[in-house]
Amino acid sequence: MKTDQRSENIDTFQLFKKALKLLCEEDTFLFAKKSKREAFSCRMAQHLNRYFGSAWYIDAAIDGSDLLIWDRQGNIALALFIAKDYVSTIQKEKARRFHLEKKPALTLALSLLEGKDYALIYRFEKEFIDYLHIYPDQDYEDKVLKRCQINDDEDTDPALFRIVKRKKATS
Repeated sequence: MKTDQRSENIDTFQLFKKALKLLCEEDTFLFAKKSKREAFSCRMAQHLNRYFGSAWYIDAAIDGSDLLIWDRQGNIALALFIAKDYVSTIQKEKARRFHLEKKPALTLALSLLEGKDYALIYRFEKEFIDYLHIYPDQDYEDKVLKRCQINDDEDTDPALFRIVKRKKATS
């Protein structure tokens, strides 16, 4: 991945976190009710719209994603999949296929877990999935939990992951 693309992805992820913060702070009623994920998608789109410039469109339910931030010319800044529980193996494969076929800069799945003090984020890449926690009570700090390598050998189910433990950085 090019340095410029990596920097753009980091910026996009930071904007996503700001929108998630607004969702958690301004739309708490959605968490208290038996809201459908479409309600979360709608509110998340409104919050994302605050941070992305007029060159980007935020559309719901395009090509199987829940939200898409794109220029409507094929350039996708963010593809977002939203779940009210843990993302299933089938949902992960759907998001990964979307990432490989449509080539968005950043593909995320957001799990809004009732009763947890964090949101679970899945970040999809060609050869791996990162699992992250975002903690609303800790100023929306994110923490990478694990990276799962994806083995695309023909004899292997692509939905199965091999966990690769990350080494802790020493300061």
